[in-house]
Amino acid sequence: MGNRSRAVRIALLHYSAPPIVGGVEHVLAAHAGLLRAAGCEVRIVSRRGAADIVLCANEPLAEMRAAVADCDVVIAHNVLTMPFDLPLTEALWTLAAEQPTTRWIGWVHDLAVGNLDYERPWHQSPWNRLAQACPGVEYVAVSAARGRQFAALTRTEARVIPNGLDPAEVLGLTPPVAAFAEEHALFARDIVLIHPTRLLRRKNVEFGLQVLAELRERGRNAVTLITAATDPHNPCSADYAAALRERRDALGLRAEALFVNDELPVAAADVASLYQLADALFFPSRQEGFGLPIIEAGLHRLPIFCADTEPMNSLLAHSLHAFAPDASPAEVATLIERTLHQSVPHRARRETLRRYAWGAIWREHLAPLFRLSVR
Repeated sequence: MGNRSRAVRIALLHYSAPPIVGGVEHVLAAHAGLLRAAGCEVRIVSRRGAADIVLCANEPLAEMRAAVADCDVVIAHNVLTMPFDLPLTEALWTLAAEQPTTRWIGWVHDLAVGNLDYERPWHQSPWNRLAQACPGVEYVAVSAARGRQFAALTRTEARVIPNGLDPAEVLGLTPPVAAFAEEHALFARDIVLIHPTRLLRRKNVEFGLQVLAELRERGRNAVTLITAATDPHNPCSADYAAALRERRDALGLRAEALFVNDELPVAAADVASLYQLADALFFPSRQEGFGLPIIEAGLHRLPIFCADTEPMNSLLAHSLHAFAPDASPAEVATLIERTLHQSVPHRARRETLRRYAWGAIWREHLAPLFRLSVR
């Protein structure tokens, strides 16, 4: 499919389309976006919503025949397993027999047969269509459990492809930070630390570079987001910033120690988004008048790693992972690793991003399904 000289034409079919709100509608829109980004020609076909083709007839066979006549692939979400539009179900059975060169895929989010919420004469026509696998159709189930139910009902195996989410959307990232996260593959990292700081010597940024290098040496795909604003009141800040960049490059951390302000002007909303991206606050300052990032991180529910100095170590009574000001980079790296490994929320977050972000779903499941190259 990926070797065609023209774009692959794919129709996505459901009862309704966005902006109508629903789980299947959400997945439909995400699939459409991913396939279009891969160069496919995608059309959404539905009864309601902002579809490319809206089906109006009570008997939709003719409309469907015209809608998918030139398509390489037709994906029917739930229409072959749910009772909400049986004429549409019948139309798909007819077209799958008429057009054997088209690739037909039934996407199984839900099953009506065996569900106590639905009482129908499943042994009678046309209801019995929903208890069978349509000949010529491949099936995809959204979970292993749904796949087992489908196989028990129809004696047909379904490939399992889970639903996903857009991390930037769920986390409410600003567009600049969302683009920054995508560019630096931040959702695929093991550890994302945030160090909100101006580039001043008392902020001890160079120690953070050493800790990051230690984490990388241990095989951790770690990154530190250093907001990295220069101090307009301190002319020495520019010299320190230059020295830090040299040290970063000497440690081979150009792609891991990210001076965010180099790439985007960090507004207040962007700082909040950077906190949302992070797994933990890293704040090694030698001295602070207060230490505002510590209470900001607390509000964002982040683990907090900071130097054990006043007033930072007294801002939050029981929520800090403080390290001695003279601790070694290895000791602090161990503290970070151990704390995050023991954190159930951290493990759940990273597993979610690794398995269920749409980028991961595309690479692991959707691109192979459609035999398209992985971006």
